[in-house]
Amino acid sequence: MTDHLWPKVSPRLTGSEAEKRFYEALRSGLPERWWAWHSLRLRSTITGRFDEADFIIADPGRPGILIIEVKGGLIEIRDGKWYQNGRPMDSRPLDEAFAFRTILAERIKDLNLNPPTIGCAVCFPDTISDHRLQGEGLQGILIGCNDLPHLKVILPDIMNRAVPDPWSPSQGWIDAIHRLWGETWVPGLCFGSRVRIDEERRLPLDLEQIAVLESLEENDRLLIRGSAGTGKTLLAREAALREAGAGKRVLFLCYTDALALNIKASSAYSNLTVNSVRTFASALLGEKAPEKSPGIPSEYWESVSIRAALDGLPPRDERWDTVIVDEGQDLSSDDWELVRECLVPQGRLWVFADDAQAFWKDRGIPEDIAGSFMKFTLKRPYRCHPAIQHLSDCYSGHCNKDLHAIRAGIKDGTINIVKSSEGRLLKQIGKEIIRFLSGGLAPSQIAVLSLRGRGSDASIVHHREIGGHRLVSATDPEAEDRIVCDTFLRFKGLERPGVIVTDFRLVPNLYEKRMHIAVSRAQSFLRIVGVKEEIEKDPILAALI
Repeated sequence: MTDHLWPKVSPRLTGSEAEKRFYEALRSGLPERWWAWHSLRLRSTITGRFDEADFIIADPGRPGILIIEVKGGLIEIRDGKWYQNGRPMDSRPLDEAFAFRTILAERIKDLNLNPPTIGCAVCFPDTISDHRLQGEGLQGILIGCNDLPHLKVILPDIMNRAVPDPWSPSQGWIDAIHRLWGETWVPGLCFGSRVRIDEERRLPLDLEQIAVLESLEENDRLLIRGSAGTGKTLLAREAALREAGAGKRVLFLCYTDALALNIKASSAYSNLTVNSVRTFASALLGEKAPEKSPGIPSEYWESVSIRAALDGLPPRDERWDTVIVDEGQDLSSDDWELVRECLVPQGRLWVFADDAQAFWKDRGIPEDIAGSFMKFTLKRPYRCHPAIQHLSDCYSGHCNKDLHAIRAGIKDGTINIVKSSEGRLLKQIGKEIIRFLSGGLAPSQIAVLSLRGRGSDASIVHHREIGGHRLVSATDPEAEDRIVCDTFLRFKGLERPGVIVTDFRLVPNLYEKRMHIAVSRAQSFLRIVGVKEEIEKDPILAALI
């Protein structure tokens, strides 16, 4: 019994006794190191037509492929016409094999492989063969019932006749046929269906996180920590809505403009103010907040919070009953001064933070808050796919690297690492966008993130179109409905089902921190697209490619 006859135990489901007889003959008659597959059905990607081969036989040493068409019953040719058990046949025996040969070669090429030479033969398991048969092109490529016990000797001769001048194929062509045949079939879900399933899985976990509020809401001074994906922003938003619903004047502050716009869009209370801390400070001073672009001096934004704390606030009794701060690790000491001044006496201050996402060394949670506030830690990350979460944790340095866990994500299509040349980088990113869209993701579910800031002219964020698809920044009014293309920092606090991370070649420092933040923005699918040489500098990615 050969190890390379597929299926292993018995032929695929078929009503053809002739195919069953040929399969049994192959069990003992397949030449050593040859491969054979029963019943390969393929669809042409060009015409859309389905076709099927009764048997595919491959000789890796020659190399060559035989497509064998099996016809049962008494087969004969009279007056140039073919008959099966006395009835005219719809087509000549080799016609179906030749038609399938075109599709098989096409599908192997679709896998970026050069196929081997493909020949065709026929088998009549119920008919005694006449090897002197002339015409119809069957001489030397016909297997009759008298030949079945001698396949080990006969098949190499038939291969020589059917494939007289073999050319050199690509490596891996045997594996390609085996994948097309499908030893096992694991149904695949399109991207859109996977995302819906992930959303359904997260819903009860979201509710579990929200239930945490019931055990914490009596605390006026609260510091909640948690790693990326543990639901900090979800809880911060829910706390703000609950406080506003109770009639309190509520101020929700964060560091990232795009996150503030996202929270504001889903918050309808007139007594709830949502903003990023420095844009809020600029508005308090009565200055129309300018875009945080290279044209605005950084000194303006560095000092705007302390200026607002001193000169921009309303009378103390008109300030906010509850202040909720998300991304607390990113606020400066001046930002914190403004936060404190925004509270009415005896007001409530809740802070949410993740030290692993702290990007600036001179910022963070003040000592008085870290030391005196009631503390709670969200320990279970659940927003990202486990393989994405583990990769993100590897970059944060808070876990032991498990490449098997990440490879499992690569195998099921959750993660893909795409190597590119400098000149093809945009095209590769465009291909990944197309794959997301064709797999059922909406533009609003896709983000392209650069590891570099907007100050670099070569950054991907300056492109407003890639591959024919419109891109917008994270703060664009249309961001909710479009593909976002922005920096990892400007997208911090946000997330999307499909995320493409790129621009490795432009990273000046803090590479692992940037990757941790960027990777953790992907909920269901992560694509890492970079220049080959830069990807190979990353010890984690280099071990995976």
